[in-house]
Amino acid sequence: MIYSNFIIAVEAVLPITILILVGLLVKKMHFLTLEEIKHINKMVFKIFFFCLLFENMYKADFDVVFQPRLMVFCLVAIIAIVALATMIICPLVKDNRQRGAMIHAIYRSNFIIIGLPVAANIFGSDNLAVPSMLITVVIPTYNILAVCVFETFRGCTIRLKPVLIGICQNPMIWGCIVGSILNLCQIDVPESILKPVYQIAGATTPLALILLGASFNMSAVLHNKLSIALCTMARLIIVPAIILPIAVWMGYRNIELVSLITIFASPCAVVGFTMAQQMDSDYALASNCIIATSALSCFTMMGWIFAGKMLSLF
Repeated sequence: MIYSNFIIAVEAVLPITILILVGLLVKKMHFLTLEEIKHINKMVFKIFFFCLLFENMYKADFDVVFQPRLMVFCLVAIIAIVALATMIICPLVKDNRQRGAMIHAIYRSNFIIIGLPVAANIFGSDNLAVPSMLITVVIPTYNILAVCVFETFRGCTIRLKPVLIGICQNPMIWGCIVGSILNLCQIDVPESILKPVYQIAGATTPLALILLGASFNMSAVLHNKLSIALCTMARLIIVPAIILPIAVWMGYRNIELVSLITIFASPCAVVGFTMAQQMDSDYALASNCIIATSALSCFTMMGWIFAGKMLSLF
């Protein structure tokens, strides 16, 4: 039992680790300069993530296993995490750029890249209706809150207008909106258009991870080790320790509970690095939080899954 659960977690995290290592190799061999990485990241943020979110929403089956109670639970839990993280981080950290990066790292998980494969390994790839349904509420919520957090802590003063403008201009939110509208209106996009969009979407995660590894800065790790440790502990241990018992108390079991584990116990979202860099946040801190949580999540997610199995919750 322990071995099989460990293998599930390893298989979910290992591909991400390899791509980050490729990025480290790219940096080591000087294939990209820091300025080139910055420009490529801008392209990934503006174009690639739009295509990825568009594909997620356009392909989502809104009619399958529609569970509004579970969707509301996820929505409320995510907002509560942001509120709690803000109340804890702001008194401890004085740098606004670090505040935004840390709050984002604590609340936003790598649900799609790591969470869905974990659920598929436990229940099979044909039984992912529930986690796929949750994408429709989790991803837009993540993106809207991310823009709010980064825009809020972009400058020294908090202003509502830049936050609203940032939300309206964010390409990932537009990807969700356009994909959802076309899906719900049952508008068939020609295959000749969908194919290149899907190809770009498929390249988004690998490219983002390679750029993440190429941007890794060991001096930033040593300089921000306490902040990274706090974000890592909060993302992998504290957040799931708060949310998952509440979910169990509310009666969630089996695929529903595993879906919540994949949302609230996954490592920091890769997109956090790109967004932090493009929105004047501390992207070095964001990238190192992603690397730290991705490396340790193999063990922590295995622990949460093993605990659920031992308690016969799924």
